Amino acid sequence: MKPRIFVSSTFYDLKYIREDLSNFIRSYGYEPVLFEDGDVGYTPGKNLDTSCYESMKNSDMVILIIGGEYGSAASGEDKDEFKEYMSVTHNEFRAGVESGIPIFVMIDKKVMAEYGVYDANYESIEKDNRAVAFPTTKNINVFRFIKEIKGIVTLPIQEFEKSSDIKGFISKQWADMFKNYLSFLRNEKEDRKIESSVNEMKALIQKMDIMLDSVGKNVLSKDNPEEYESVVNQQEILSFCNLLVEAFTLKLDPSKEVDDIYKRKEIIISYLETLNEIKDFGISEVTVDKIDVVESILKKYGLDYYRVRNDLGIIGKKMDLLSNETNRMKVIETMCEDEYFNKLIKRTMF
Repeated sequence: MKPRIFVSSTFYDLKYIREDLSNFIRSYGYEPVLFEDGDVGYTPGKNLDTSCYESMKNSDMVILIIGGEYGSAASGEDKDEFKEYMSVTHNEFRAGVESGIPIFVMIDKKVMAEYGVYDANYESIEKDNRAVAFPTTKNINVFRFIKEIKGIVTLPIQEFEKSSDIKGFISKQWADMFKNYLSFLRNEKEDRKIESSVNEMKALIQKMDIMLDSVGKNVLSKDNPEEYESVVNQQEILSFCNLLVEAFTLKLDPSKEVDDIYKRKEIIISYLETLNEIKDFGISEVTVDKIDVVESILKKYGLDYYRVRNDLGIIGKKMDLLSNETNRMKVIETMCEDEYFNKLIKRTMF
């Protein structure tokens, strides 16, 4: 299988660079995805840019090139030289980020220099609506796009003057990825040994749990049988909470206040209700006609069905615990504690 490399950019001002990159990608034996080459499959009845976003999500890597143009307005957006609107390229970028695809951002050196002027005068330009003409950057939304990209610290950003700068940078990145893969293969045997030791440790812990359970039952049941049941129930609650934070990372708007305990409870209650909602579909064995429904339910938390379905299946088997109102409240209170809540939540701008 060839890696699919999606080349995202505005088209007309970067036409020749896109052509050069297409040949460069093929020289590695990879598959370039460019809409002008007919590599994007269009779905009848849907907007053309929707097909671009789907093709982006099905790619293995993205090379995003930003020049002086912002690009065509996305479906439902009105193009404006000053007011903020979304372009197809901007939406492609967001689709890639949401899908977790590796993205390499290449920004024209002149545009980056002009961005420095924009950033230094951000208040007067954005707050006072003061339009400024720039020699290279034709639409101020390019700067807004760059500002959003720079806000995601994990994305590599490289300036370029000509296509050879892009090819040189990408070549080094691919070489480093290949080296890391070779290191992974070399360490895989050692990892198997560690996994074997971990499995042996798990088996030992299970044996100890059985022994301790038996001892605890004998000791506690003599004087207070209910105390034993209470201890076991508390263990099940903690086990369920640990499973929730290990399985998922919920995406949350950074502007949403979560320090207040009541705000946290709202989030956790909504999250548990979401899990209950999809539990009715059988979770790990959702039929084809129900997948869209389940995906739309999960999407509000940034969860992808295909990535979490196994964990959903495991959690679904334990959700009967929540049918008891006392247990449900204990789970909510536990999940609101810093130890659990901070592991569950990931701040994101999308």
